[in-house]
Amino acid sequence: MYDKIWLAGLGAFARYEKLGKEGRKLFEDLVLDGEEVKDRATDQVEEIKGKAQAKVDEVVSKLKEYVGAQKEEEVSEMDELRGQIEELTKAVKDLAATEKKPARAPRKKITPKKPAAKKVETKEEAKVEEKPAPAVAKPVEQKPAA
Repeated sequence: MYDKIWLAGLGAFARYEKLGKEGRKLFEDLVLDGEEVKDRATDQVEEIKGKAQAKVDEVVSKLKEYVGAQKEEEVSEMDELRGQIEELTKAVKDLAATEKKPARAPRKKITPKKPAAKKVETKEEAKVEEKPAPAVAKPVEQKPAA
């Protein structure tokens, strides 16, 4: 459709050039008619644009109300969850305090023991070791009388 309007405009301009004085009058009449159509079209576009804007504003308003309601529910739910988290945190801390075990001391490094150096005996110690143990007397058994 727009192509035809464009072509009609070009055709009117071509007649304007061919017809001379009559063409100029025709062309000026067409321009005036075009301005009237343009004004009507602009008015219609503005009217449609206003209606569309009102509809968009209505939809946006409804969305804001819906989102606002959702947001209030979410805020309420978030507050409830925060309370539960605080209770759980306190319970964990209390439990940890009652079961607190003493901290382990770091392990000591174990090093293998070296064998003790041989003790050099003195002459006196050697004599004590050489003496035989005293003999213990055996009890005498008594023979039964015949």
